[in-house]
Amino acid sequence: MGESVDEKEGTTEVEPKRLPSPPGGVSRVDTLPEEFCKFLSRRPLLSGDVVGNSRFKLLQELGQGAMGQVFTAENQAIGRVVAVKVLKPELLADASFRRRFQHEAMAIAAVEHRNVVRFFDLVVGDPTFLVMEYARGPTLTAVLKEHKKLDVARAVNIATRLGWALDAVHQAGIVHRDIKPGNVILSPDPELGEEPKLIDFGLAKLATLPPEEQLTRAGQVVGTPHYMSPEQIANKDIDARSDVYSFGCLLYHLLAGRPPFAGDDDMQVLYQQIHHDPEPIRHRLPEVPLELDAIVMHALAKAPLARFQSMREVLAALASVERRHAAPELAAARSESTEVVRPLPTPPRRAPLVVALGLTAAALALAVAGWWPRLATRNGGLLIVTSRPQGAAVALDGKRLAEPTPTAVRGLSPGVHRVRLEQPGREPVEQLVDVTARGSAALDVPLPPASRALQITSVPSGATVFLDGSQVPGETPLMLSIADDDFHELRLEKLGFEPEKQGLSPEERGPVVVSLAPEQRPRGRVWVDSNSSAEVVIDGKDTSYNTPTIGIAVSAGEHQIALRDSTGQTTAPTNITVRRGETLHLTLSAPGACKSAAP
Repeated sequence: MGESVDEKEGTTEVEPKRLPSPPGGVSRVDTLPEEFCKFLSRRPLLSGDVVGNSRFKLLQELGQGAMGQVFTAENQAIGRVVAVKVLKPELLADASFRRRFQHEAMAIAAVEHRNVVRFFDLVVGDPTFLVMEYARGPTLTAVLKEHKKLDVARAVNIATRLGWALDAVHQAGIVHRDIKPGNVILSPDPELGEEPKLIDFGLAKLATLPPEEQLTRAGQVVGTPHYMSPEQIANKDIDARSDVYSFGCLLYHLLAGRPPFAGDDDMQVLYQQIHHDPEPIRHRLPEVPLELDAIVMHALAKAPLARFQSMREVLAALASVERRHAAPELAAARSESTEVVRPLPTPPRRAPLVVALGLTAAALALAVAGWWPRLATRNGGLLIVTSRPQGAAVALDGKRLAEPTPTAVRGLSPGVHRVRLEQPGREPVEQLVDVTARGSAALDVPLPPASRALQITSVPSGATVFLDGSQVPGETPLMLSIADDDFHELRLEKLGFEPEKQGLSPEERGPVVVSLAPEQRPRGRVWVDSNSSAEVVIDGKDTSYNTPTIGIAVSAGEHQIALRDSTGQTTAPTNITVRRGETLHLTLSAPGACKSAAP
């Protein structure tokens, strides 16, 4: 038998062919090794494809989003039609997207309610996807496009059932963060006629997760502008009351035929969400009951403490309106679910919301954007300049402005202007902007960290370079562009030589020369997958690698591969022969299962 596993960190020498999906799947997508994700298929899925170890046949693509494709699919084992949401393979290379996908699965799985789409499974492999209830019917967006607005009875009925769904979501410790018409499906119901279903937990926040595991980072605003709460826009800590505000925006839209705030662009809408009070619905539609209008306005209070403190409070208030205005048969069907209604407090006068210094540059731009009509003059246009991070020096047509970003310039002559932003430690950025007479324009410019070019040479040449764990295209000698303000790890690998690691400090400026020592013994690599997670044992010794593995470096020659589960049960060894420079792929069955594939 050959020698034991090489203790040095190993990576695959050549990119392997497409890996089969693990027959039983891997339990969590956020724990997939980085190297595994790089080798997944890049081909978009099509109707007719069979995925998930031949379990699900894709029937029809419902749509595509930022994270992936959504299909209807048939579970071929039981004939059930389900919805599957497939994560784009290229996003699996991004750990933050893998965490978001995992969190979405956790969010849906934590809620059991008839008005929330049911979660069935998370299948991890190639491809990786969620399996959910297929809710038939149009979205509220489609219904509002057709009817513009709903009558009071129907709007209150839909809002009440959606409120029950949100209460269940909040009781599970989740904030949805994206309540909007497009995320509500009206499914046909033989008893009630229609049943709203809450979908898409892609932005959901799990209150039970520690801060370091939350997806949203400082300076990152997520949501849909027409339905976002002020604290969500300001990137402050949010809780269930943020969903209460979004729910108020949705109910306003159902009744009035439009969201509470509108504008020419998202920036203006977000500014209004923070600073403006919505027009009461009754000003446009006197037929809307006064108490219902008051409920919507109370839900839309700017400060969280001034609005309803939970969805249960909203439901208690809606119950009163529903008893008075809903169809009698609907009110009777829900009489057992209503609560004692307390008098609705008069919405307090809203103090101006102080926007914290932690507002992103984009949010600060919104604040200025709201002043556009007032600041634009008859003598010229208005230009607003923000940057990420803020505090950058601004030069307009070669002349330095007195204020750093965020800043505004009024009275600009019509035409094209050159804007240059500079900040220590950042690359300068120049952009052209066209300002029309008596018009407005805005720039929000990300400033990348300053970088430097660094020549990497190896002796001998022709080595593969990894920077911070990611492979750099090409072979030595080559030039790297690296950020100035951080430490980096450099690793060089070449067939027939030992891999070498070297740290790069921010002060590193000259050419980097790495000498590679001859390989002490010929090596190859083994990539092991299985139908469930198990530890890999090579030649009777633990490797500390769990399936699916990246390339495990082993000496060239004969070896025995076995798998050990969490109970200590070990499979019979499989004999393999590894040649020098070869990457061998194995799919083995975990202990207690029948062998699924040969090497």
